[in-house]
Amino acid sequence: MKKFLALALALLMALCLFGCAGKKDGGEETNTDTHYDVVFLADLGSIYDGGFNEHSFYGIRDYCEEKGLSYTYLQPAGSDDESRKTIFEQAVNQMTADVLVAVGFLWDAALVELVPQYPNVKVIFVDADDLYNADLDYDGEYDDGIPEHQDNLAMITFAEQDCGFMAGYAVVKDGYRKLAFLGGMAVPAVVRFGYGFVEGAEAAAKDLGLEEGSLECKYFYTGTFDASPDIVTRASEWYTNGTEIIFSCGGTIVNSVIQAAKDGENRRIVGVDTDEYFTRAATGTENEPLFVTSAMKELETTIYNAVKAAYAGGADWDFYNKAGLLRMGAKEGAAIIAPYRAENWNVLTEDDYKAITESAILVHDSLPTEADGVNGAPLQGYKYVTVTYFEQ
Repeated sequence: MKKFLALALALLMALCLFGCAGKKDGGEETNTDTHYDVVFLADLGSIYDGGFNEHSFYGIRDYCEEKGLSYTYLQPAGSDDESRKTIFEQAVNQMTADVLVAVGFLWDAALVELVPQYPNVKVIFVDADDLYNADLDYDGEYDDGIPEHQDNLAMITFAEQDCGFMAGYAVVKDGYRKLAFLGGMAVPAVVRFGYGFVEGAEAAAKDLGLEEGSLECKYFYTGTFDASPDIVTRASEWYTNGTEIIFSCGGTIVNSVIQAAKDGENRRIVGVDTDEYFTRAATGTENEPLFVTSAMKELETTIYNAVKAAYAGGADWDFYNKAGLLRMGAKEGAAIIAPYRAENWNVLTEDDYKAITESAILVHDSLPTEADGVNGAPLQGYKYVTVTYFEQ
């Protein structure tokens, strides 16, 4: 009996090394020896997280169910590159997938190594940065030289500065004057969100004819994407000292900001990546009124279209592949803010919303990105916004 239990435990541990096999939509367990047309290689966290993983997976689901294709997901067992390589090879060798969709910038190193080894498998890398993000330590230099781009790889990233701009413009237009940006790690996407947010606030103040220096924006990177008591304390202090709205930009740190916002009156939040007002309401929590809007990536439509192009091939695939890194913003409907809800706003109208989108498209080329700053520190010298940067 002891030998049997030991053997069973060993088998269980061995299976765990292959990562977490997903389920087909509807709950059926995935058989890793069965062919799947499209396999979603998820970021860390739950698939049905109401956020990046879930909405990315829905894009795959929508296309596959429309075309009668099989699909599933896999999650890495850990945050390391080897865990990602394991499920990539599992999807290719055991599931014989035709198309892989990997989301999250942390996939960069694994894809640099693996994509060239499987030229017949099309890989869609979502939330990429640089060419495979080969600048893995963000020091401005490619670690092993710029890798050769592969014909089977599409890399999609988002112009987060566009939707950051839209959120910053909207909240100032609606009457908020004391703002804050609370980022997670100062990776390029988070930096772009923050830079856009301040630019939008500055533009709105100018258009409204406000006095110089009439806006405040506190600015801090937590160094993590996880909630923590320290983040609750900082957010609470900001709110207590007059901050009206915090742009929470990084994973589950929003849970800390929610906790701080619930401890007082008239404390508001800007969400990130997905429509956090909607997801909070959908889960039946009382927290959704805290969210005025969200700076969003339109993940479902973007991924649906990319998978569609992978199967169409030809010029459709070339659109995604030949760009090297395809950056999609407000013009493409890929970097947006949450749908207009009158109850969320003091004075902002639906017509204002449309105008803000047009403004973001017009100023896109002039908005700063991570390349314009140093280690994610906010830019200074604004006429209307006084930015106070708190270093870690």
